[in-house]
Amino acid sequence: MASTATLLASGTAAAAPAKSMPGDGLYRVGVDITPGIYQAAGSTDPVHACFWERLWKIPGPKDHGDPNQYIIASDLTHQTPVRVMIKSTDVAFKATGCGGWVMAPTPPSTGSYGPGGLFGSEY
Repeated sequence: MASTATLLASGTAAAAPAKSMPGDGLYRVGVDITPGIYQAAGSTDPVHACFWERLWKIPGPKDHGDPNQYIIASDLTHQTPVRVMIKSTDVAFKATGCGGWVMAPTPPSTGSYGPGGLFGSEY
């Protein structure tokens, strides 16, 4: 009986959240990706820009109204590279047209504002 309980209690551990995102998509913070400062190449297309959003909720099929109400911060930019600080309090991060994202090392503290200053639409 003890061996049956041990077998049922054991399982495969979930993979740790990634420190990179391959490209366009919606990524859950703490599940799919680790919070931190991320950088992408950005858009080189003069017509289409990089667009990203930090979300406090992932809208579901029963959510009605303005989908922008779930956005903490966002940016539509032609700047290259693109950097954004994804916080542990964010629920998800969504990006389109930015390319792949990789976690950047945390810059040294400036002494006046956390790690190195502002990122993206960080206020």
